Amino acid sequence: MKRIKMKRIAILLLAILMLLGVYMTASAESGKRIAKDNAKMQTEDPSMPTRLPPENGTKILLHFGDTVIPGMLNDSETAQALIAKLPYTQHMSRYSHDFCGVTEDLPYNEKEEHYGWLNGDIDYATDAPYFTILFEDQDASEVYGNQVNIGVITCPLAEIAALNGSYDVLIELDENDEEAESQMQMRINDTPVTVAWEDNESVSALRELATNGLTIQMSMYGGFEQVGSIGQRLPSHDVQTTTSSGDIVLYSSSHIVVFYGSNSWAYTRLGRIKDKTPEEVRNLLGNGDVTITLTVE
Repeated sequence: MKRIKMKRIAILLLAILMLLGVYMTASAESGKRIAKDNAKMQTEDPSMPTRLPPENGTKILLHFGDTVIPGMLNDSETAQALIAKLPYTQHMSRYSHDFCGVTEDLPYNEKEEHYGWLNGDIDYATDAPYFTILFEDQDASEVYGNQVNIGVITCPLAEIAALNGSYDVLIELDENDEEAESQMQMRINDTPVTVAWEDNESVSALRELATNGLTIQMSMYGGFEQVGSIGQRLPSHDVQTTTSSGDIVLYSSSHIVVFYGSNSWAYTRLGRIKDKTPEEVRNLLGNGDVTITLTVE
């Protein structure tokens, strides 16, 4: 009888130890640092990167053959070490949820290592090390550790997701971006917005019109856009386009359209509002007709 009693006690103690081990493991995992911790994010527009670009970040261009992906690096130790190397060529290959390539050792702060990513993140993975641009599967990403975020791309996720194969990617400072922004400024009513303008004939012609100031009366349409006549026709190259919040396009060669929602039609891209979240864009455009003012400074 005593042996049976002792055996039951031993089994009970073993069960308690196993439960304690599971609890301690779960507690440790629940305390791990993940990508969204302290991140400034937007969640309204899944076609765009989840992480918002860092304030006063460093703008870069990543050349995948003829496709240029804009991005912005943050002020982390790792990002600053990469910036010091630019221009820099990084070999990268397409995988299920990212473009990735083995890179040089860069310094990093262990306190900035985390699990997972947000769609659109530019990360330095410390275990190889890897340079990686992650554009899908953020909700299933927290099983992957050793991530240090160094920035984010600043274009629709579909632009990089559409690429396949391997590339020798030239990474360089976006030295022309500041020049373009200084040439044409945009206001929605009394609110200035920062626009990343496209480099095409349509924008060049629009900039000429804005030299002496151009005011466009806009009207809400469809619950997802504001549209207004420019007053004359501009050169255009329309292609079937799915827009998202903040996109600015030319419609029918003579109308400017600014989106606070999404639509699919044949447009010529003019630019994109990049300093406002989708919610802020909706607040600017979704509460009545507005006036857009373009100036060259």
